[in-house]
Amino acid sequence: MTGLHPGQLFHIGITAVDIDQAMAELSAQLGVTWRAGKPRVMDLVLHGEARQAEMRIAHTVEGPPHLELIQCIPDSPWAEASKGVHHLCYFSEDSVAVGLALEAAGHRRILGRPGAETGYFQSASGVIVEVIGRATRDYLARIAASAPREG
Repeated sequence: MTGLHPGQLFHIGITAVDIDQAMAELSAQLGVTWRAGKPRVMDLVLHGEARQAEMRIAHTVEGPPHLELIQCIPDSPWAEASKGVHHLCYFSEDSVAVGLALEAAGHRRILGRPGAETGYFQSASGVIVEVIGRATRDYLARIAASAPREG
């Protein structure tokens, strides 16, 4: 068991070729409001290698669960636009233990350093589960509450 359950779902990640268009469409279709979405250079660990990438990420104010939009980035886990959900993000008070349990269950860590409180874990079937700890959850909640509205 990984220790995750549906009540811990924090956001649903979706990738988009054009994040501005996706925000506008989802705002019109679902009545959601977006926070953030501006370009930001991030230090990442992808497939075990350190890398910098310029990312655009936006979250809905409404939630949890929130919607998270990520601009596509070549040669990364976000390389292509989703034909559906890109990943499911779960919060856990013990996210390190959950990550280790996912790895023990056969999921491969594709984002984050080993033992980090946050990471992406991909199953053999290709499903990506993101696990976040309290610090990341609180940071994302502050963004949703305080950043300028977009979309």
